[in-house]
Amino acid sequence: MKKQFVNLGCLLLGIVLGVGGCLLVSFLSGGSLSRRNAPEPVSIVSSDTKNDELAKLATAVAERIAARDYEGLSEYVHPVFGLVLAPSPTLNLGSNQCFTPQRVAIVGRDSAVYIWGVKYGSDEPIQMTPSAYFSQYVYDRDYVHAPVMGFNTVLRSGNALENVTTAFPDGQFVDLYFPSTSAESNDWRILRMVFEDSDGEMKLSALIHSEYTD
Repeated sequence: MKKQFVNLGCLLLGIVLGVGGCLLVSFLSGGSLSRRNAPEPVSIVSSDTKNDELAKLATAVAERIAARDYEGLSEYVHPVFGLVLAPSPTLNLGSNQCFTPQRVAIVGRDSAVYIWGVKYGSDEPIQMTPSAYFSQYVYDRDYVHAPVMGFNTVLRSGNALENVTTAFPDGQFVDLYFPSTSAESNDWRILRMVFEDSDGEMKLSALIHSEYTD
């Protein structure tokens, strides 16, 4: 009789463990599938809650650029330093174009052709109108929905010199990053935004384009 109770107890324990294991596997697999099927959120490479303000600013700036709302964008531009527009992460504040808020406001109506720098590797001058420049060297990806956002960290670089911290030693910068579409490709892109203080308010001082360079 005692042996029968022992066998029955073992049987019941086995059933309980089996059902529990199945439920656990089901729960884990369900959660994993749910995460795979859910929309990808913006991944913020920071654990500092102080960066919330920068995240909101970067998103607001990207939304203005995406909508070609240059008047709205001008309201975010640093009123004293203006907006540096750099086609590569190697900044040269002596030769990079720097637009005042007033000039940013008329980007869509400005038909003048400017020299924005040189193409990496060929040293050919980049000559185009401001609106064409914004299309090719500022908003060349849907940065409002960039999958990765980084704070004061260069998320990816090629062989070009990264000197944002030297050029803007008192600035804070945000990287809106699109990784490469495959392991074999180098089609990643970054829109880097630099913000500096203006009477206690963070204002946009630079828009920097970054992509693969060999």
